[in-house]
Amino acid sequence: MRLGRAMSEHWSNLKAGPQPCGCGCELVGNLRARPWKDGVLCVKNGCRCRRCGGRRSTKKGDNKARVARVALGIPGANTRHEELLGGTIRWEAKAGAQVGPMWTAFVKAEKQSEAARPFGDYRPFVMTAAADGERDQLVACRLSALPDVVAALVEQWGAV
Repeated sequence: MRLGRAMSEHWSNLKAGPQPCGCGCELVGNLRARPWKDGVLCVKNGCRCRRCGGRRSTKKGDNKARVARVALGIPGANTRHEELLGGTIRWEAKAGAQVGPMWTAFVKAEKQSEAARPFGDYRPFVMTAAADGERDQLVACRLSALPDVVAALVEQWGAV
């Protein structure tokens, strides 16, 4: 017997089982650890209320931005505000449905280039995009291929 507690008092260390979502979406599952400011507890995975969707979107964008920041070697604290980061370039990270059309166009161009690529050609792929009425163009490549693209461009520009 432990001192300080009555024999009838019992503290369970087991988690509560599946419970209904507090936002009213009719889902049943394990609840999040922290409630919203108004005390509502939503289900961990699957809740589609606006607040949970916003949290999920923010988390996804922050993760994608962090991966890009590390790959580009941009110094600074882990913040979602790219304007506060130092380094030699200004950048903005975008993720989600808003970049879907750009990604689709890139993959389509990459497949077209890959189909016409001769055997033994290992040059990295870069896409340029020019919109109607714009004088400048966008340059796009895969983040994983960026070191190869930069090295190839430096070599090409050095030969000029």
